[in-house]
Amino acid sequence: MNYPEWDESVSDRVLISEFYDQLLKRYPEVREDIEFNEGLLHLDMASLQRVAEKLCKERKLAELESCFLWVNSLFCRSRNELLNAINVSFLECFLYTPYLSKQEFKNAMPPELYQGYEEIMSYIEELGKQSISQ
Repeated sequence: MNYPEWDESVSDRVLISEFYDQLLKRYPEVREDIEFNEGLLHLDMASLQRVAEKLCKERKLAELESCFLWVNSLFCRSRNELLNAINVSFLECFLYTPYLSKQEFKNAMPPELYQGYEEIMSYIEELGKQSISQ
């Protein structure tokens, strides 16, 4: 898999359909949230993010790795709307501490998704530095 590159000329419509087709099959516990969100992709991605954080908290590493593999498969093929939702509503808000060490977290994530996580965290850190210096 290749690391994704943003491309506004491409729609992720097919991948978004795939995301929704699989989401409730994989994680039926989010059904109520998904129905309430009425197809708002970022809110639904945040629901998945909360499931993954719970797996961290419960130290269910095999299930966490499976979740990350699935998200990574979408991440690496996305170019637009879905890529943005994964970056903003899954990776940007992800809190794995104090439940996992950084190494455990990194080991659970495929390299592409971890690179995306690191880039988002660096971007947020840089924004923080810029706001302090202004």
